[in-house]
Amino acid sequence: MTRYKQSLYQDWKDGEITQQEYRDMKATYDRQINEVSDVLARLTAERAELANGVDKEHPALVAFKKYQNIDALSRELLIELVDHIKVYENGNISVKFKFADQLRRIAEYIDVNTAEPPAWAV
Repeated sequence: MTRYKQSLYQDWKDGEITQQEYRDMKATYDRQINEVSDVLARLTAERAELANGVDKEHPALVAFKKYQNIDALSRELLIELVDHIKVYENGNISVKFKFADQLRRIAEYIDVNTAEPPAWAV
């Protein structure tokens, strides 16, 4: 984006665009740079949180490890792992697990950090 801003400035100085066009485009580039920077900061923070938070004591891992080889549902299991169950009039059922988001993020972190690097990166 910085390159585009520099090129934009040169276009204005060369008379290829008006000062107002320069200001509008520069504002757009500045906004895009801020948005990308915000996303990058958020992703970096998430990655750090996952890297620091994925250990044997993570509540989601402890709960699922405890029940990894279940043969039957029990009240204790449902209370510990299930947030709520909805039964709809048409007979459909939806189950919301307590740790669904955390486990998805942990699985993504493991996938990203254990996958082989792409061929172009070697």
